[in-house]
Amino acid sequence: MSDYDNAIFRLATETEPEPEDYTGEDGLLYCGNCRQPKEAYFTEGKSLFGRDRHPKECDCQRKRREKQEAADRERKHRDTVEELKRRGFSNTAMRQWTFENDNGKCPQMDKALFYAANWEEMKAENIGYLLWGKVGTGKSYFAGCIAKNTHRWGRKIRNQTKPIISFY
Repeated sequence: MSDYDNAIFRLATETEPEPEDYTGEDGLLYCGNCRQPKEAYFTEGKSLFGRDRHPKECDCQRKRREKQEAADRERKHRDTVEELKRRGFSNTAMRQWTFENDNGKCPQMDKALFYAANWEEMKAENIGYLLWGKVGTGKSYFAGCIAKNTHRWGRKIRNQTKPIISFY
């Protein structure tokens, strides 16, 4: 067998005991913390590579794995949101466009906040906003605040060359 095959064999058939682990009366390895088996027997008459048992996840290992998986999902979500922000807000100053940073000059920002807070309902009912006005009145900022808020849920935005932002 090659080194690779030996490594796969060990992973598939061995359970590394911790110092507090012990062997039970049934011959299986048990966790010293949660007292759950870390091994299980194959069904009678079955074996793998000449072994009659296989690794099994104890409660402690399951909790550690689930915690790690949750942390990985959270990290992946944060990375996705950051990537969406980077692509959706090409100008770095646009990344500061948030409801929290609003200076109060746009009297319609409460409408944007309502829209963002009720995003799922707005999307389901196909409700959108058409923004118009003179230069410098806050149209882009208004749309940017809504877009930034939708990033929190991992939504993608498409910033078109016209002064329109589409959500999908």
